[in-house]
Amino acid sequence: MVRSINPRTGQPIKEFRSSSSSEVREAFGKARKAQKAWCLSTTKEDRAARLKDLEAVCRRRMDEVVGTMFEEVGIPKKALVGAYNSALSGVDGYVAEYLRAGDKEYPLPPAGWPDTRAEIQLLPHGAVAHIGVWNFPFWQTMITAMPALLTGNSVVYKPSELCTMSGLRIADLVHEAGYPKDLYVPLIGGAEVGREMVRSDCDAVAFTGNIETGRDVARNAGIKPLILELSGNDAAIVCEDADIEQAARGIAYGSFSRGGQVCVRVKRVYAHEAVAEEFLSRLVGIASKLDAEEDVGPLIREEARQNVNGVVQGAVEGGAELLCGGSSVDGPGFFYEPTVLRYSDDSLEVVRKETFGPVCPVKVVHDEEEAVRLANDTPYGLGATIWTRDMDKGSALARRMEAGNVWINECVRTLPCGEYFQGWKQSSIPSSMSRLQMFTKKRTVVSNASCEPRKHWPG
Repeated sequence: MVRSINPRTGQPIKEFRSSSSSEVREAFGKARKAQKAWCLSTTKEDRAARLKDLEAVCRRRMDEVVGTMFEEVGIPKKALVGAYNSALSGVDGYVAEYLRAGDKEYPLPPAGWPDTRAEIQLLPHGAVAHIGVWNFPFWQTMITAMPALLTGNSVVYKPSELCTMSGLRIADLVHEAGYPKDLYVPLIGGAEVGREMVRSDCDAVAFTGNIETGRDVARNAGIKPLILELSGNDAAIVCEDADIEQAARGIAYGSFSRGGQVCVRVKRVYAHEAVAEEFLSRLVGIASKLDAEEDVGPLIREEARQNVNGVVQGAVEGGAELLCGGSSVDGPGFFYEPTVLRYSDDSLEVVRKETFGPVCPVKVVHDEEEAVRLANDTPYGLGATIWTRDMDKGSALARRMEAGNVWINECVRTLPCGEYFQGWKQSSIPSSMSRLQMFTKKRTVVSNASCEPRKHWPG
């Protein structure tokens, strides 16, 4: 059984029976059959039109879907609405790219390849296993579902066990838009059901979550395409010439919004010594005034809150200075105070690992060289932010950041539909690909139009 709980009240909402092993196998059998039939019976134009139908359904149902997510994951509604619209804002771009894309001819030198042409074809993987996340159920689901369906795949989808209601509601939207039931099949359950999916006879796996679970996915998947977006430990660099008001407000938003439960949130800050005191004073002032319910939101479970508190207390015991926050909020729900730490020990857990909560550790550095070195000293490579008035300097620093997403005077804002949202190092597989390409495989067809045997063939 899995249970949905309202993190704003701590009260249970609903229980669901987990899918069985036989139901997992049956789901992929149905999805594979449906995928083949779907590709045979539809054209590219048909699939593009159906995605537009899905967009229309999602826009029509936004208020009720956001309401379900708000009840189940607790993130402030304005953040949920923003992510909802961001996921839909790229539909036209997806459609245009898909209709524009086609088989490509690879140029062959005629001297070595007489009467021969090579064609590169892009085809759907087939049946995709998608294991979802809880913090942005709609956004993260749709940036997988939309490109996967558009390119002709079927999807077997398990929402996180922490947001089963939201995930099932999203699956309803897909079916309401006219996609066959067996082309998009929802499952219910936790880690064991996820492992069953990964081990199944699927054609690709899409997963978003922490690095430890990502490694488990890789161990269990076997040899098949993996689309993994994993943990981040994003650094922010506050340069000597930064606009302090802008940097403090931007980093406060990037650190504390959505309860700090975002993979690309600002998780550590390196502030130049010339502006560090002014920056810290302003950041603490902002953090101290944030409303836990409206501006921050709760953590997803009490265990998550205890874990965040343990990391904060461990940092203080390790020598970090607690400037504000550092405690659970009294009352119902799983709220935690926005917390600012000033530290010098780079070995602290709050610095080395991803903390999924509203915690912002800040280190004062001597110069930007030190900031870049420390920012890159991590196995993570999802995102980074740079705060400076000098755009040339910002661009130069951005080129040195070992991360797949870098923002200059901006943060936690992805391209429409999450396009090109991938990381470096252990934060992602694959990288540097459009999302449509992620859900396709290539076939190379080499055609010799001549009936003449090749000179190098025996005979």
